Amino acid sequence: MNLLAEMSWEQVKEYLARDDRVILPLGSTEEHGRHLGLGTDSFEAEAIARGAGEVTGVAVAPTLNYGMALMQMAFPGTLSLRPTTLIAALEDLLRALYRHGFRRVFVVNGHGGNAAALSSAAQMATQDAPGLRVKSFEWWTDAESYRVVIEMLGEQVGSHASPGETALMLAICPRAVYLERSTGRDAPVKPSREMTTVQNFAQKYPDGIMGRDPRGATREVGEALLKKSVEICAREIAGWT
Repeated sequence: MNLLAEMSWEQVKEYLARDDRVILPLGSTEEHGRHLGLGTDSFEAEAIARGAGEVTGVAVAPTLNYGMALMQMAFPGTLSLRPTTLIAALEDLLRALYRHGFRRVFVVNGHGGNAAALSSAAQMATQDAPGLRVKSFEWWTDAESYRVVIEMLGEQVGSHASPGETALMLAICPRAVYLERSTGRDAPVKPSREMTTVQNFAQKYPDGIMGRDPRGATREVGEALLKKSVEICAREIAGWT
């Protein structure tokens, strides 16, 4: 596998002589209920990115482990960047990759709160970087991958620390899953015109879960979800011309 963190600059130069694609995992350090580790989003993004990199041979950049998680700052351990900080960091990374010769950047995003910043950074970076192209993948917003969760666990009402994400973590990093700490409560996500912020997030979701009781999660579901996510990313990357 071509991991940028393990390659020398000379090996990167040799890689760029034959390929201008790179996979960038984007995560977060934030609460994921009483039962999942703070690095959940980063673990998931990196596992999917590395899986796709192994299948395609495309280089995988180090994971950005911090994201925009301001609304979860009421929960101890959450470490959030401001939206402007995340935009600047992502724009800098895209520009640095471009400077060295990378032209197609596939971002595996593990946290929904990062999506707006990622879109903004891509818009900013591509203004004066001819040929720079950016794609992104999120397992919970992709209909094909999320179908695995629905078919194996039933209809869902959220995806943050709920059964689907818990199952994925059971497959990826079971040592950071503590299901015995779960309260067993559902926390349905109800439509509202009011934005969810740090002032009301913990009131709406006191356990830090958005969705169903996570205790229905199984490693089997997580392995199927991981396999499907890697398959989708590898197909998208391989067909990117």
